[in-house]
This record gives sequence, structure tokens and C-alpha cells, in this order.
Amino acid sequence: MNWRALWARIQSFGFLVFVGIVACGVGLLLFLPQLQRRHTMQLEIQRLDAEIIHQEQLETQQKQEIEALKTDPAFVERTARNKLNLARPNETIFHFEPTSGSAPRPR
Repeated sequence: MNWRALWARIQSFGFLVFVGIVACGVGLLLFLPQLQRRHTMQLEIQRLDAEIIHQEQLETQQKQEIEALKTDPAFVERTARNKLNLARPNETIFHFEPTSGSAPRPR
């Protein structure tokens, strides 16, 4: 067996391994930022999808409230009392503030 031919093959194989490692390194340097950007964009898409779902639920709730305001007089009265602090004529409204501190409770 010729040692020089064997040594030449080992050197050429080593050179190919070296070229492969350099190519992988260059590939990582070029594509790693793109992969990170893609990951960030996917997280943003997930956040926006969740926001869309939340807004759709809010829209549904508001549509139901509008429909109730159009058709349900009791709901209109409740809304006027709770949100606008309105009262009927000759009616007195009492608002109770929560107590601050720790007063002893009667037994």
C-alpha cells in the first residue's frame, strides 16, 4: 500500500470536512437572524390572534347589549340607574361607601 496516496486521501478528506464546517458556519451566520425574526413574528401573530378573539367577544357582547337596549325596557331602566345614576321622580337613591379601617363588627 502506498503511504503517500493514503496520506493524500486523508488530506483531501480533511479539507472537505473543513470546507463543510466553514459552509455550515456561514449558513448559520446568514440564516440565524432570519430564524429569530421569524420566531418573533410568529409570537406577534399569536398575540394579535388573541387580541382579535378578545375584540370579537367584546363586539358580540356589545351587540347583545344594543339589542337589549332596543327591545327590553327593564334592561334600559337598569342601565340608566347603574351607569347614569338616574332615578324616577320622587325617588331617593342612597349610595353606601365602603368603610375604611377595621371597625369591630357587632355580634
